[in-house]
Amino acid sequence: MRILKVLTVAAAATLLSTLMGASPAQADSLTVTVDYGADVGPSNQVASGYLHGIDANSPAQYLIDGVKVRAIRGADHHRNLPSLFDRPTYDRVKATGARMQVGVYYYSGDPNNPDYNYRPGDGGDQDRWQRIVNSVYDEAQAGDYQMDSWITWNEPDLQWNTTARPFTSYLTAHKVAYDTLKARDPALKVQAPELSGYNFAKLTQFLTYCKQNDCLPQVLSWHELTAGAPDIPGHTAQIKQWMIDNGITPMPIAITEYQGTGYGKADAWDAGVNVRFLAQFERSVPNGLTDGLYSAWEWVGDNPDFVPTLGNATTRSTTLPRGVWWNYNTYKDMTGRLIRTSSSAATTVDAFAAVDTTQRRSTGLIGNQTTAAHTVNLKLRNIPAALQRNGKIRFRATRFDDVGQLTNPVKVLEGDYTVNGNTAKVTLPALPASASLRFDVSPVIAGSPKTVYEAESLPVTSTSGVVRRNFAEEGASAGRASVLEATAVGQSVSYTVDVPATGRYELSAYLKRLANRGFFQLYVDGKAFGPPQDEYGTAAEYYRTTFGHLQLTSGEHTLQFKVVGKNASSSNHWMVFDRFELFPLS
Repeated sequence: MRILKVLTVAAAATLLSTLMGASPAQADSLTVTVDYGADVGPSNQVASGYLHGIDANSPAQYLIDGVKVRAIRGADHHRNLPSLFDRPTYDRVKATGARMQVGVYYYSGDPNNPDYNYRPGDGGDQDRWQRIVNSVYDEAQAGDYQMDSWITWNEPDLQWNTTARPFTSYLTAHKVAYDTLKARDPALKVQAPELSGYNFAKLTQFLTYCKQNDCLPQVLSWHELTAGAPDIPGHTAQIKQWMIDNGITPMPIAITEYQGTGYGKADAWDAGVNVRFLAQFERSVPNGLTDGLYSAWEWVGDNPDFVPTLGNATTRSTTLPRGVWWNYNTYKDMTGRLIRTSSSAATTVDAFAAVDTTQRRSTGLIGNQTTAAHTVNLKLRNIPAALQRNGKIRFRATRFDDVGQLTNPVKVLEGDYTVNGNTAKVTLPALPASASLRFDVSPVIAGSPKTVYEAESLPVTSTSGVVRRNFAEEGASAGRASVLEATAVGQSVSYTVDVPATGRYELSAYLKRLANRGFFQLYVDGKAFGPPQDEYGTAAEYYRTTFGHLQLTSGEHTLQFKVVGKNASSSNHWMVFDRFELFPLS
């Protein structure tokens, strides 16, 4: 088997920058500093929530498996939107571990509902509103639908803003809903006011009324729907301080829609800007932020073609990732502790990062929020021993372009770096407009003992499609491989590997690109592991890919490779596996 030699770091950076169409000399130079000596709290993926993000069938399961689903906000019932009181949808969302937030107002979106034109308090009628709230609660109880929080209305500042329906009428409606729900279960969490944007005057009006009328919510909520990330830490800090100053114990904050300015507008899935949003949410945790939910701008709610796309993260077909989905896939891997990450121009290129010393890895995201390319000089300071071996680190960088369908992110840099005084510097290739970049830091593997599994020699425990063993690969290589001749999404092959000892490992594989290759997801012992991989290529090329770090017990484990799609240019869904390698990390 012929393996391409790894370029030196400097040569790789120059070559890859040229291939990208922009060299560092053509873009201004910015500095991002990652200080491993400055712990800023646990990494909880606080912004990995989704509005109307999942139903019983959409999106494809691997796209859900590839992200952390911290929270889902949705309807009890709706003719177009996912209904959390629909058992298959509920069960699928529940399986993710997400906290579910449900609105009690969705009757207003169904023109066939006799209450369609009613708004709480119209004509002085609050009994009708109480009946609606009670009916939603009764159905949840009957179906054992366990909701984390209950939302009294959505964007009331836009719907109660006339002389006939002033905002003060919403305040009354909130209290009626609050009292009705609390009468049924005093421990139930009410979430409000769900303003359409951060409005300090409206929020303080709401909180003042609620304090005076005993209807303060357990979760304070609003939306941040803008093209570029606003000052979310400033917003959360301001309202928290106001509550303290006015005798209100600050409650948790949820921002239940963020990013984007309108239906069908690309700013809702701008990958570079999205990094700034995620970073801003993480910086707001000390102010009480507990959840951020990615907006859904693909379809208007009354559009019968509405399908869930994890917000705006997948293609309209809900089968393949957009560029922005890879941010959330990276975000899932940002476990452990957040570390202080700063940018010399944060509103141009922002970044945030986490380190997991148990996993012996650090993962971060960098996002370009502008329409010009920028070169980033990355400074890593106070690098912990857990990320080093023999005074060196392994550094990898992968670029996520801001495109509507992305199966093949570009690895822009990979190499070993010498650490001097627990510090290392990396000059990254120019980051294109609206693109984001994932970087990973881990101990070098050079010289580390490894266990090698030749794919053609491993036991195949299950398969769908046709597997060819000891297959002589095309081209100049004399190597042998195992090939799954898959012809459709869902086909898979599973291998059994025998792990020599319990420990933490880095798992990698040697694959081969070719024009008939597919897009696959690896599942280890039934759990999605590492990012999906696109083997498509215009020329035969062996390459090594790293899936990540994982804890394994000694004995047998199952590696299942499942076809989840294909590159738009690929002629088929085949997968080829040459060998797998396990490198011990301790």
